[in-house]
Amino acid sequence: MALYITLLHAAFAAELAAVTPIVLLLLAVGLVTAILQAALQIEDATFSLLPKSFAMIFIGLFGGFGAMAVFERFAVYFIGHAASLVHQSWS
Repeated sequence: MALYITLLHAAFAAELAAVTPIVLLLLAVGLVTAILQAALQIEDATFSLLPKSFAMIFIGLFGGFGAMAVFERFAVYFIGHAASLVHQSWS
């Protein structure tokens, strides 16, 4: 397989690995909030927005380091193959 295809695959894998935990955490918070709203019959929009906001703040403070490590591994992989990428045939 061509090197640029391999690097593209690695880029998509890194993006998916960085975003998936964030999406899953917000999905879980939204599901728990929706179940509580349905059980307690709360129709306030703030009740659904506040837990997601707190989860995003938590992710911003503590969860960014995992995503940063994923992107760092990809950057090292990309830089290590940059010379080969420049000198390969693109056709």
